[in-house]
Amino acid sequence: MIFVTVGTAHYNPLIEEIDRLVGSGELADAVVAQIGRGRYEPVNIPFFRFMKSLSHAYDKAEIIVSTGGAGTTLECVTRGLRLVVVENTTLMEGHQAQLIGEMSRRGHLIWCENVGDLRKCIEIARVKEFSPYVSDKPLMHEMIFDLLKG
Repeated sequence: MIFVTVGTAHYNPLIEEIDRLVGSGELADAVVAQIGRGRYEPVNIPFFRFMKSLSHAYDKAEIIVSTGGAGTTLECVTRGLRLVVVENTTLMEGHQAQLIGEMSRRGHLIWCENVGDLRKCIEIARVKEFSPYVSDKPLMHEMIFDLLKG
């Protein structure tokens, strides 16, 4: 199963494309979508708007397709899930690109830079060996000590 999530926002182009892929038969997987506040309601796949926790959906999915929100991205890569991210470019002038780019560079996810490449990116995610996520060493306490030393 492929689980698609847009989090608490919306991203109609992603939901429209996954719905099109299933409707045309280009994607034969079972797909479930969480569409948030989106105005487009899929006709070829089951969907819901919100759920208190997406953990159960993550557990059942072979592949997660997400819009690149920090919470979803970090939860999925920390859990070692197969994650394809399509940046939601309608939010805050591309603020997601830095996180997605770094996580992609480190091998934790597939960055689908064009929603039209979604099917190809899903196929890559099926076979890719993702790198385990290891958190960077926390440095904030050292910065505070340096400031206090003055």
